[in-house]
Amino acid sequence: METLLGRYKKVEGDLSLMGFSEYETRAYIALVALQTSEAETIALTAQVPRTSMYKVLDGLVKKGYVSIIEGRPRQYAAEPPLVVKERIFSRLGETFEDLESVHGILREKGMPQVIYTVTGHERVLNKIGEFLGMAKQRVMLSTSNAGALMGALDKKLVDARNRGVEISVIILPGQKFISGTNIVRRTGLIATDMVVDGRIALIAGASLEACGFTDNAVLAQHLEGFLNMMMQS
Repeated sequence: METLLGRYKKVEGDLSLMGFSEYETRAYIALVALQTSEAETIALTAQVPRTSMYKVLDGLVKKGYVSIIEGRPRQYAAEPPLVVKERIFSRLGETFEDLESVHGILREKGMPQVIYTVTGHERVLNKIGEFLGMAKQRVMLSTSNAGALMGALDKKLVDARNRGVEISVIILPGQKFISGTNIVRRTGLIATDMVVDGRIALIAGASLEACGFTDNAVLAQHLEGFLNMMMQS
C-alpha cells in the first residue's frame, strides 16, 4: 500500500512550482487525506515538527489552499484539489490574456515581433545570467522559483548589485533573496519574468525549462510597467 510519504515524493516537485514549501507540501497532502483535522494530527501525519505546523498552516491559509474551521481545538480543511486546479488554470488564462494584449500593441505599432526562445533548464539559467551581466541601471524580476535562481546565479546577482545596478524582485512569501535588493513578496506567482534596463524582456515557465526573450524596447517597457504595478499593489 502506498504511504503518504511516498505520494508526497511523487508530487513534491509539481507542488513546489506552485509555491509550496517542503513542509507545506507534506501538510497539504496529509490534510487532503484527512479531510479535516487539528494541527497536531496534521503534523503527525505529515511528519512535520509540531512547533512548525501552525506557521505552515497559516501560510497555506494565506495562499488559499487551506481553510480554518473555528472551534476547540481549531480544525483545518484542505481546499479540494480540483478547486485548486481551476484556480491555477484561471491564473494561467489571465497570464496569456496579458501576453495577447502585448502582442496586439506590437501589431498596432507595426513593429517587428521578434521573440527568441531557449529550451533546457541550464540554458535558461545561463540566459538569465547573461542578461544580469549586461545590466547597467536596473533589473526587475518576478519569480516563483527564487531558490533555483539563487542557487545558480547568486554570484551574478551580487556582481550586478555591487556595480550599482538597482535590483527589484517579486518572490513568494517565505523565499529568500540577496540583500541590498528591493523585495516584495506575493502569493500566486507561477512563472519568471525579467526586464533589464527597460530594453530586454524575458519570460520563463515555472520550471525554467523554456523561456522567450526579446530586445524589443516597447515590449520590454510594457512588461516593466506590469511588474511595477505588481511591486506597488
